[in-house]
Parts: sequence; structure tokens; C-alpha cells
Amino acid sequence: MLRLLVATGLGLYGWIRFANVEHWDLLDDVNLAIHEAGHVVFGPLGDHPGVLGGSLFQVLVPAAFVVYFLVRQDRFAASVVMAWVGASLANVARYIADARAQDLPLLGGENVIHDWWYLLIEWDLLARDLVIARWVRMAGALAFVIAVTGAVLYSRAHGESSARSPIRGNA
Repeated sequence: MLRLLVATGLGLYGWIRFANVEHWDLLDDVNLAIHEAGHVVFGPLGDHPGVLGGSLFQVLVPAAFVVYFLVRQDRFAASVVMAWVGASLANVARYIADARAQDLPLLGGENVIHDWWYLLIEWDLLARDLVIARWVRMAGALAFVIAVTGAVLYSRAHGESSARSPIRGNA
């Protein structure tokens, strides 16, 4: 029952996040810190990987936790963490969509370069920023759908396995 409540909470959280593109909460602060760390992690690989590394790391870190839980065969936890992937993708989509407008406040003040403005200029895709952002946002929404669906499915599987005898195991 508790797992179904968590699944419902994930659904509501996803709805809130995608209904209001400007939504910001504690998870976004965590994502921002991971984003900035990504620039440091990928920076030694060159200019483009260093700039892209912020957004990439922001998605890879929660994805790594999803993989971790899948390897441990904890599909419910993997599903819950998949919502973090969705939230990260929503953040990245918002940042991409801001490439031309550059309205978002950036860390470092006025003299910093907008990651996605720089990347899309370099790749000759700046005019497509909103289209790219829309696709990334859809990927984030899909991650939330997978998260909620998985949480519901694996909350049921957990209920069935806990009814088994501990002597025979819960494999």
C-alpha cells in the first residue's frame, strides 16, 4: 500500500513539474550542483565536452542510480529514481529552450556564457533550440511515465513476493 502511495506521489510530482515549466524545488538545487560538477568532470576532455558535460552529468548521475537498482534487482527503487531522471531532463529542456532568449539567471553573473547558446551556435542549431528542448522535455515526461508505471507494477510484485515463505526465498 505504501508503495502505491509513493507511485501516486511520483505521478503528482511529475504533473506539477510538467504543468509549470518554472517549477523549482530542492531536487533542482541538487541537479544544479551535479550540473556544475559535470563541467569539472568533463572539462579535461575539451571545450565542447566540458560545456555539454554539465547537462550530460545532470542526467547521467540519476541514470547511474537507476542502473544500480536494476543490477540489485530492486525494480521499484529503479522506478522511483527514474523520476529523478525525468526531473533532470525537464531542467535540461528548460535550459535548452532558453538558449536564444538567455533569460535564466546563470551562476557566475553576467560574464558567463550560456551553455546551450554556445553549443547550439557551435553546432549551427540555435534556431532549433525550442524544437530540441521540446524533444528533451518529452523524454523527461516519458521518464516520469516509466517511473510511475514501474512503481505501480513493482509495488504489486513486492506484495506478492513478501507473501512467500522466507524459507523458500523471495527470488
